[in-house]
Formats: sequence, structure tokens, C-alpha cells
Amino acid sequence: MDSALVLIGVIAVTLWALFLRSSMISMIWGPIVRSAGGDVALAAVLSVVLYIGGLVAFGLVLLGVHWAFDGLLARAPALVLSLLYAPVAFMPMPDRSKRPFGEVRDYLMKAGATEEQARACAWATGPLAFAGLGVVAGGFFSAFVG
Repeated sequence: MDSALVLIGVIAVTLWALFLRSSMISMIWGPIVRSAGGDVALAAVLSVVLYIGGLVAFGLVLLGVHWAFDGLLARAPALVLSLLYAPVAFMPMPDRSKRPFGEVRDYLMKAGATEEQARACAWATGPLAFAGLGVVAGGFFSAFVG
């Protein structure tokens, strides 16, 4: 029963994150890329640094929750934090479009990035999305594992 619940939870978190993905790109990633002006390299570096910074911050908050609390008092916040962070972590997730990172690049261009900036940011942060997947999964599983 527990494994079925975890599987349902993983599927639900993934669908939740993919549903909010375009909104997160517009609200979080778009302003970062626009702040770089027209500089492609700066946009890519800012994207990578801020994505890694977000991963580290989420991981530290999650560790802090488990350090400060025990049992249900730690599991409930870990689950909520994982649900809240999942759309952000999955922003650069590669898609199955005909172009590499095509959907991510389209969302970035709608958010104000140039085509070159969108391509550079998607390729620079795309592989990091798998680390984000691991961090969210770790937070999610920490809510269910004693």
C-alpha cells in the first residue's frame, strides 16, 4: 500500500510541476534573462548560477526541517516544500519536441528572451534539471521514509 501511495504521489508531483512549468518560466526565468540585456553568455551564466543556487537553498531548507523537527512535524513540511519547489526545479526539463529544448526555448522567448539567449539558457540549464528532479524526489521520499 505504501509503495502504491508513493507512486501515485510521484506521478501527481510530476503532473503538478509540468502544469505550472510555463508560469514559472515566465515569472522567474524570464526576468533573469531580460536583466542580461542582449548578452547571451551572461543570460546563460545567470540562469545556471541561479538554478544551482535554488537547488542548494532548497536542499539546505529541507535538511534544516529534518534537523529541527522529528516525525510528522518534519515529514509534512518536507512534502509541502517538495510540492512547492517542483515546478521551479522542472523549468529547464528537456521535452520531446522536434527541436532540442524547443518548448523551453519557446517559453523563454515569450518571456522576453532573444532566440540566442533562449537557446543558450536552455542548453546550459537543461542537464541540471535532472539534478532538480533528484532533489525534489529526495524531498518527496523523505516525507515518506522514517
